[in-house]
Amino acid sequence: MQCPWENSDSFIQPLCSCDGLILLSLHDGHFVGTKSGRSFVLWNPSYRSHKIISCPYELPFIALYGLCYDSTAHDYRVFIVSQESETSVAIYSSRNNSWNLVMDNRYYLYASEHQAIVNGAVHWVMCSREFDSWVIVYFDFVEEKFKEVPPPSLWNEDDEMNLVVLRGFLCVYCDIGVRQIEVYAMKEYGKKESWARLFVIPWAIERRVPCSTYLKPLCLTKKGQVLVSVGKRRIGIYDPKDRTFLLYDSVRGRTAIPYVESLVSLNGGV
Repeated sequence: MQCPWENSDSFIQPLCSCDGLILLSLHDGHFVGTKSGRSFVLWNPSYRSHKIISCPYELPFIALYGLCYDSTAHDYRVFIVSQESETSVAIYSSRNNSWNLVMDNRYYLYASEHQAIVNGAVHWVMCSREFDSWVIVYFDFVEEKFKEVPPPSLWNEDDEMNLVVLRGFLCVYCDIGVRQIEVYAMKEYGKKESWARLFVIPWAIERRVPCSTYLKPLCLTKKGQVLVSVGKRRIGIYDPKDRTFLLYDSVRGRTAIPYVESLVSLNGGV
C-alpha cells in the first residue's frame, strides 16, 4: 500500500489498526493540528480515503494510543492518553466528529505503544498508583472509565508486561532478561484461571540478534509460526515446533503493526 503523505515534510508514524483502519501520527510539516504540532489521521488504504483529526486538548505527555470499534454506538473511537497529575483520556468519535475528555487518577501510565483490542475494547498495561504492580486495563465506553482485567497468576510482577492479540486471545508477553520471551493467552476473556502459557522463545534462538534488541510478537500464522518485529527495522519468524528462527534484514520502515484489509467507512460501519 502507498501512503498518501510519503512525499510530504511530515514525520509519519503508524500507531495501530482496527478493522482495516489505520491510525497515523503526523508531526509538523503539512498537517499541524495540535499545540504540540501533531495531528492524527484515520486512513483506509482500501478506499484510499483518510480523515485528519486534531485533538483540541493540550496533552503535555502523550504515552498511549488506541483505536477500536464501539458496538454500542456503531462508531470508531480514537484514544489519546496523557499523564500529568491525573491520567487524561481524549476520546474522538469518528461518527460524530467530536472529542470528549475523561480524567482518571487511579493509574500511572506505562509508556508503551502496545494496545490490544479484545472483546470490543482497547487494552493497555498501566501501573498502580502505589507503583507496586502492573495492571491490565481497558476503557469502558458506557461508564467512561478504566476497568481491570486480571493478569496471569504465574506472572512475575518484577517483569515488564506487554500486550498483543494472537488468534483473538488477549496475550501478555515479556522479554525476561537473556533467558526467554514468554507469551501467555487468556483463553476465556475475564477469567483469571483461563490464562495459559502459549509458547516460549528461548534466548538460544533469539541470540542471532543482540540480547538488548526488543522483540515483539505480531501474529500467528496458520501453521503456528510466530511473526515478530525485531528492533525497528527487521522481521523474524519463529517456529515453536522445530525451534527455528528466520531473520529478515531488508524490511523498509520503522514500525510494524498487524493489518487486515476491509471496506470500513471512516464515519463508522461498512
